[in-house]
Order: sequence, then structure tokens, then C-alpha cells
Amino acid sequence: MTVTPTPAALPTSVLQPHANARLLIYIHQLPGRFDSARIGRMVCEAFLKRGRMVGESASGLGIDSGDFTYGGYICRSALLTPQPSNPWDWLSAEVAWSETGYRPTLADGRFCEAPAQGAIWLGSFAQLQSPGVLPPMGRGQLTGLTVTEFAGPFGAGGIGSLAQPLLGERLELVLKPNRIAIVQAGDTLLSVAERYGTTVDTLRSLNSDISSTTGITTAAGDTLNDLAALHGTTVSWLRDQPANSWLLRPEGHTVIEGETLTTVAQLYGTTRSTLRKLNRTYADYREWPGDAPLPLGEVLNLFAIRPASPLPGGESLVVPLYWPSTALVPGSWLFLPRRRVAASASPEPDL
Repeated sequence: MTVTPTPAALPTSVLQPHANARLLIYIHQLPGRFDSARIGRMVCEAFLKRGRMVGESASGLGIDSGDFTYGGYICRSALLTPQPSNPWDWLSAEVAWSETGYRPTLADGRFCEAPAQGAIWLGSFAQLQSPGVLPPMGRGQLTGLTVTEFAGPFGAGGIGSLAQPLLGERLELVLKPNRIAIVQAGDTLLSVAERYGTTVDTLRSLNSDISSTTGITTAAGDTLNDLAALHGTTVSWLRDQPANSWLLRPEGHTVIEGETLTTVAQLYGTTRSTLRKLNRTYADYREWPGDAPLPLGEVLNLFAIRPASPLPGGESLVVPLYWPSTALVPGSWLFLPRRRVAASASPEPDL
């Protein structure tokens, strides 16, 4: 169990008595790339003030319409292990705080950088327990967040740069309502996806702790369609994995007179979008519409095996580790995608 240092060991910031939020922020190997590996977690307490609701025109990286802006100051912070045994350790009443008013320093000398994502608890700290558990939701709010800026803005005349050492490091963030799901007993990836109107693949992409992969050996009669359905993913995902590069047709396809992306796609049972992805020269559908004749003799990259064709037995194939039917840990939590708003039908683009 972690123990809170004595006041003499860690001075209290000016705003610490008024802190009103506990934040968990993930540190990624590539800052701003939420799909890159998580190399650490930062927990901090902050004094925050609510701003405004984000409109459609203000959406951006990690910011969606319907989010709420917050600004404030870090009161104290600490680093946590990347993979916790307790998903609520960041809500423990007792934390070994290592910094007052600033972000803690990583082992390589860097800091947690924006944009960064995580979770936030807005509620009374008197409700926190040790070891950490989720407090009653009726007396607080748990939801997702995106930190958009650390250590700024300083304001006109540099006033912020003078106030920051006294108040703490400034941060700007957006609170993302209804973006966290609490796992119930008996929940699986599939049941959670169905409950919130999303897909198993989307949940994996938002939660790196369940996005691990493993290797299998293909058996006689296996097809990409069957394996994708069995492991709760798509044929495109299986083909996109670098370790599955043997699915690409080594010799490609040599274009003959009159062929287009549409006719080649039909010939090999694929789509124009897939051909554009594998052949970046033709990625721009405005320059190369589906019915435009391709250059004679051009060699196109293609997938060697169609989704419904039998795979050769004994080949190694990377698949998701967590199946749709894999039981999730009750009491843990998952990030959810933004709820989509139904749109009116529009003509299908030529992709």
C-alpha cells in the first residue's frame, strides 16, 4: 500500500485545499498517438473551473462536439505503473505523491505531453478509500478526458508565468461525458459492444490493455472470413498486421489494356478502397476514379488470398488475444467511443 508523505517531505500547494478533481492520464510512447504503446500513467489532483460546451466547429484531435472545456492548475502528482493490478488504484485515498504543482519527471527526463487522454473523477475526496475503489456515482462524476495543453497559456504580459510557480502548472482539458463503461459480472467484449452500440474492434482500439495479439496456426479449411468472425475482428484487420504480410500476393497483378480499379477489384474479389490502400499511387479517387483506365503494364499489389478462399494449413497468423466471448474483469472499466448521431443517407463515394 502506498503511503502519503508527510507535509514536511512534500509541501502543500496553495490550491491543494481547494482541489476538486482526481485525474488519471496515460503516457504514450508517441505523444498524441493514443494507439501507440502506453509506457506509464500519471495521477494528479487539480483545481479546475468549468468553461463551455464544445461546438461542432471547435472539434479537433481528441475533442468532440458535446465535450466540456475545463481549465485549472495541477496541485500534486505522481507516476503509476503502466499495468495496474487494481484498475482503481488512481482513486486510492493514499498515494505516494512525488511532485507539488507540476508533472512528475519520467525515467528518460521527459514529461507527460499533450494531447493526452485518460479519466477524471469529479467529487469529494472524502469518499476515496484505500485500496482504491470507485466511489458512489450519485455523489460524483467519472468520465473520460483529453488534456489539450500543459503549462499554458501564460496570458498578456507574462502574468501566467509569474503565477504558475505559486499556483501550480496550468492545464487545459475537455471532459467527455458518457465515455466510460463499468464492467459488470458476466460482461464480455461482445456484450459491452452491443450494449453501447459499437463494435468489438472499436473497443479494442480504444483500450490498449485488451488490444493485445497472439499467434495461431492455420488449419485445413480455415478462411479469412471464418477466422475474422471467430476472433471478433475483420478481414481488413487481419491483413493489416505486419506479421500477416504473407497474405499479400508477391507477384501482384499486371494491368492489361482497358482495366480499371473497378474491374481489377471484381477480378480478385476485393474492393477499390483496398486496392487504393495497397497502391498509394491511386489513393486519390479524384485523380483516379474507379472507371479510369490504368496504365498498361502497371503492377498492382494484391492480397494473395480472397476472404472466402481456403488458407494454406500450417501458416502463422496474428489474431486478437481477447475473443468477443472472453469474460472481462468485473469492476474494471473501458473507454467508449463517441455516440454517433444518425445522418441522412448520401450517395456512396467512389472509393
